[in-house]
Amino acid sequence: MKLFALLCIAILMLQFGCSDGQNEVPQVTHSNQEQQDNITVDPDSEQRSVYLDDALELISVVEGTHPAFDLDDISYRYETVKQELLDSASGDISKEGFEFLVQKYLASLQDAHTRIQKSSNQESSGTMNLDLNCRAVGDELFILDEDGRMSDKKITHMGGVPIGSIFATIGEYFVAENEAARDLNNSLYSMSHTLLEMAGCDIDDNAIEITISHNDDTYNESVKFVKRNLYEIDNSSDIESRMINDEILYIDMNICIVNSNLEKQVKIIKDSIKDGISKIIIDVRDNPGGNSSACEKLLEAMGMKVPGYGCYIKYSDLVHKTYKSMPAKGFKKFDPDKTTAKKNDDIELVVLTNAVTFSSANMLATWVKDGKLGTVIGTPSSNAPSSYGDILYYELPNSGIGVSISYKRFLRPDASADPRILMPDILTDYDTDALEVAIEYLSSKQ
Repeated sequence: MKLFALLCIAILMLQFGCSDGQNEVPQVTHSNQEQQDNITVDPDSEQRSVYLDDALELISVVEGTHPAFDLDDISYRYETVKQELLDSASGDISKEGFEFLVQKYLASLQDAHTRIQKSSNQESSGTMNLDLNCRAVGDELFILDEDGRMSDKKITHMGGVPIGSIFATIGEYFVAENEAARDLNNSLYSMSHTLLEMAGCDIDDNAIEITISHNDDTYNESVKFVKRNLYEIDNSSDIESRMINDEILYIDMNICIVNSNLEKQVKIIKDSIKDGISKIIIDVRDNPGGNSSACEKLLEAMGMKVPGYGCYIKYSDLVHKTYKSMPAKGFKKFDPDKTTAKKNDDIELVVLTNAVTFSSANMLATWVKDGKLGTVIGTPSSNAPSSYGDILYYELPNSGIGVSISYKRFLRPDASADPRILMPDILTDYDTDALEVAIEYLSSKQ
């Protein structure tokens, strides 16, 4: 359970952005509320577990805050997983075990913004994972070669368990808002020692036997577990820019933050346009999000206006305690409006995306796509263009587990487009450098 908790935090740190205009939100501990009628607990318990108190508190706050309960957007799994959390929290359970159940409960909402934010153990690196790199595509798992390209070797079983069963276990604990997210989760967590144990795999001497199908041959190999991170992303700088071939302004945006560095890039964009530069690339691959205003400022610097997202805002006690000016009940609703978009016809804009482009970074790509402001190149984001977001922070009083809870539902500006996935205008293979494709594309423009 402890290893699983650490594993959860690793991916959650990757996906920390939120599609709003806030950079920091004060942490709030919510007061206990009465047990809801549809929650079943043992009334004869003489000494109720502190984790049961936390579970009841969490459920009350989530159901009172998250817009999905207003919009009747609750999965068929929700009530079952909620009761599982209560039943397990009522018994003898460790802190790590409880955190594991909280993760599963929050995942049942199918909202990648609503999740554990602060673990009972803050260390997120060094968990045991297979010394192997793979790529999941649909229901299949392929081994990558030394160059990171997908081979024709397919894993069918791990520790005697079919790969489909392992994927099903991953799906219970990690949110997949679309097919890109599902493939990303399956690629990462099928390498996890803890997840494979949970799936019932036979693990012996810190190694596992995998079954490989290659052409018409099937054979087994033993693969060891090593101490390593599941993913490695370099976000050492928030945003920087450079010229490519003296004609393309390339902006590498690793995170969405409004700060002095962003203002510097805004000035660079304006000065470059005055100097005759008309081709611009904004690279938000591996960008986990943050403040969507940062993305809007870049587009405004190019003389463009964004289309309008639709939004459902749910007011609650947690919203009011976080933002005193907001009410404690009610809602506000805005319809999507793509007609507010304004393109600068003198600018050829390209936005680069991949599966890890998330939240506000994905909002940038959606603005460009739905507003016809430029061209999106790369692979689809794991974050749906219509999704929940703008998170509030809440800490469970006994366990100290921190969670984030969405209080808004965003609708992409183009109401006729797919709400679950943003397909790039130019779709690249996952192992193709989208930047090279973008340079070639812009070089062909006069």
